[in-house]
Amino acid sequence: MIVCSCQQVSDFDIELALLDILNQPEAPIPTPGVVYRYMQKRMQCCGCAPLAVDVIYAKLEDLERKGLICPYRSLSTRERLQRLQQQRRKQGVSAMPLGEEADNFETVE
Repeated sequence: MIVCSCQQVSDFDIELALLDILNQPEAPIPTPGVVYRYMQKRMQCCGCAPLAVDVIYAKLEDLERKGLICPYRSLSTRERLQRLQQQRRKQGVSAMPLGEEADNFETVE
């Protein structure tokens, strides 16, 4: 399935990127910005950001179910993504796509 027609990014591309990203020793939160940069792509219109978030969640679960990523890493990542979304809602920026501003959250633990 095509996730981003501007950059020709598929759900399979995101899955491969997540697999590599989440197997790093200090894996960052896999926001669309992190995933796209890993693939050396850049969001142009950001219309794909909501779908990219949904695909990231779904692929996290698939990779965990297949045993390709540690269930604890997947759980930790999902919890961090949920905290990020809650923080964004509190700040009133829920309409904005996850991107550069989400990367700033990664350094805060």
